[in-house]
Amino acid sequence: MSKDSLSPAPGAPSQGGSYWSLLTNGRFEAFLWTQFLGAFNDNLYKMIVSLVAVRAAAEAGGGKYLALAGAVFVLPFLLFAGYAGQLADRYSKSKVLQVTKSFEIVTMLIGIGALVSGRIEYLLIVLFLLATQANFFSPAKYGFLPEVIDEAGISRANGLLELTTFVAIVIGTSFGTFLYSTWKDAPILMGGTLLGLAIIGSLLSLFIQKVPASGSTEPFHWNPFHEIVEGTKELAKDRMQALSVIGISWFWFIGALLQMALLLMGKEGLHATDNEIGFLVTALSLGIGLGSIAAGSLCGSRLEVGLAPMGGLLMGLATVGLGLSTAHETAMFWLLFVGVAGGLFVVPLNAWLQEKSAVREKGRIMATNNFANMVGVILASACLWLFHDLLGIKAGWIIAGTGVLMAVSSVFVAREMPLFAVRFVLRVLSWIFFDVRLEGGEHIPKTGGGLLASNHISYADSVFVGLCTPRVVRFVMWKPIYDIPVAKTVFDWLEAIPIDASSPKPTIRALRAARSVVESGQLVAMFPEGSITRDGEMQKFERGFERMAVPGLPIFPIHIEGLWGHPLSCKGGALMKSWEKVWRPVVRIRVGPPLDGSATPDELREAVERLAK
Repeated sequence: MSKDSLSPAPGAPSQGGSYWSLLTNGRFEAFLWTQFLGAFNDNLYKMIVSLVAVRAAAEAGGGKYLALAGAVFVLPFLLFAGYAGQLADRYSKSKVLQVTKSFEIVTMLIGIGALVSGRIEYLLIVLFLLATQANFFSPAKYGFLPEVIDEAGISRANGLLELTTFVAIVIGTSFGTFLYSTWKDAPILMGGTLLGLAIIGSLLSLFIQKVPASGSTEPFHWNPFHEIVEGTKELAKDRMQALSVIGISWFWFIGALLQMALLLMGKEGLHATDNEIGFLVTALSLGIGLGSIAAGSLCGSRLEVGLAPMGGLLMGLATVGLGLSTAHETAMFWLLFVGVAGGLFVVPLNAWLQEKSAVREKGRIMATNNFANMVGVILASACLWLFHDLLGIKAGWIIAGTGVLMAVSSVFVAREMPLFAVRFVLRVLSWIFFDVRLEGGEHIPKTGGGLLASNHISYADSVFVGLCTPRVVRFVMWKPIYDIPVAKTVFDWLEAIPIDASSPKPTIRALRAARSVVESGQLVAMFPEGSITRDGEMQKFERGFERMAVPGLPIFPIHIEGLWGHPLSCKGGALMKSWEKVWRPVVRIRVGPPLDGSATPDELREAVERLAK
């Protein structure tokens, strides 16, 4: 495999498994720089147009152009999102990125003429063309990632993508102000700078890893909203994907509302100067970038969509703090906090949407997502106009109210996907309290049913077995433990399968239910010993698992070690009696090659024993 290839060879570890491996990959670097320069140029030019509009407003009552600049940039994402999705699905996404990037050069050539003319109408036309280019670039950009990076690296790749995007926004906006103030009387120099950036970005796009077309054979639809309607229908079939699009659009709504409301709050409540207001917007953007990187680190090699409601709750609380701020320094702190939490919120949702959407429909889903995002931006403008201009509510109170709504909605989202939220919390707790070292996790495939069979050394074993794979694992457990009042709610969220051993018939029904789960293509975990070891030694494997196993489908032997003597083990005969090595003991989890579902209890026990070193 070539040095710059991001597609891992079969059986090889993911090259997307760390930030370093991504940042040292030439093809991925080219992708990052290409999209960075695109976002940088877009915001630089948009700032120049805004400043020209402000001058026109001062000189000739042209304030309408300032509002038009925002509307013009959003319009192509509403009109042409469907076309962009179709192109991304029909053709190689790397080729789409390169072609659309070259269109930026043509746009900037036209832009030089618009700058020389000094006519705001012409500048708005160029801004429309830039937004159109960005619209066609976006579905290919987000759909490209899961084609070159596997699930182990997709969250980190999204973290880097969001970081570079928001850094580009901050620097592009700031540099636009500098460029205009320096060369407002030298439009050729301004336009030449923009053209040079477009040429550099287009040249870098040639080094992006080439990917084949996804294979969509659907005819091209000229109705601009056909893809959006079809994409919405697809999302309606998958609750998690639909929630992801709603969550990402909610993030754009909040971001747009904050960006506009901050300008008002800075004057009304903080009495800030123009420079200080600029610092507030910068703090928000940088916070999102930092939060995006943190999200990639927390997700690691998994799609931890359960991080989203946690990030949303923090974002809501920080937004309330921001709305109640009365000092510039306090507002800066809360904005940075809002941004970091926003990164934690949006990165796992983006990663989930990219990874889980069908290969031949990624462009359609990404286009639908872009459309929904822009609707969120428009609704933010409408809400600010309604509450601030019509009802006279101060910007600070609007921001605080938005934070309350964000926090409440995050609780709702957590209740809608409790399995993922609880799994993420358990994973974080395992990282805090244990030094977990997994070997052989690659034996468990990304799809297909199977049984996970582990030794049982502690009360935390279910958590450690769940760490063996990014997939959802359903556990078989004794009903008396399942029925513990407080724990039962958590077990329900985790979709555990209780076994009632009070009589044979309920036991057989539960085992058959577990078997049907395996046959449906899911993973079921169980502890064949039947109970936690009392002496640290592996006990005899009971025969019950044979009713869950399916001949032809795998059983994955798992061995856990390092917990004997921990308070969660039964050393000494009672839980919580021994406190040796309580804080972050090394826990080794080894997954062995799969056995066939027809394996006997003795064969399975021997396979688990062989994993003990």
